[in-house]
Amino acid sequence: MKQHKTEGRLSMAKAMHIAGKVFLGLGALLLVLGVVMAGMGGNALEDVGDVDVEEKTVWSGQEGVFSYDGRDALMVFVPDTVRCDEFTITFSNDSGPTETKMDACTEDGSAPEDYADDPDGWYHMGTFGWQKESAGDYTLNASTEVNLLPMWEVVGEELGEAAGGLMGILGGVGLSGCGVCFLLLGGVLAIVLKDPKEATQIQQPPTV
Repeated sequence: MKQHKTEGRLSMAKAMHIAGKVFLGLGALLLVLGVVMAGMGGNALEDVGDVDVEEKTVWSGQEGVFSYDGRDALMVFVPDTVRCDEFTITFSNDSGPTETKMDACTEDGSAPEDYADDPDGWYHMGTFGWQKESAGDYTLNASTEVNLLPMWEVVGEELGEAAGGLMGILGGVGLSGCGVCFLLLGGVLAIVLKDPKEATQIQQPPTV
């Protein structure tokens, strides 16, 4: 009976020791995955606001006619080599010129006031559609080539990227926390439960 109890304790110790190693491996894996996920989320957040102007452009040119559907405002972008105080633009349709106004310039006139939030290499000079312009064809005349981008479409995509980045960071932190917990538990099991050894039976010679 004593031998069976000893073997049972050894089997339990082996199982717990193996479990400790499993926890260590799983904890390391979760920690690595968490760090990677959090890093990807951070990179996504850094990219928020860095709009690819040329990719999102729906119309570009210095003068010409474009169709406005009346549903989404159009942001006006120009290269950042253009001075704000020298930039002019007009929109007109069959009813005549619109009342569209561009953003104010900095004190020195080199850039629009909120240029710090603009994509690299570009200035957001203003937005067409704020004055409830009706849908239809419009003639544009500007002092330099401009790019028109759908505002709410771009804003929606940027908010989606920000939400995805934030979720990635939170998920990464959660996975890393679980990984640390598993590592601690596995480390405790590995320290407390060392490799069990089989009990050695010593044969006593029969007494005469």
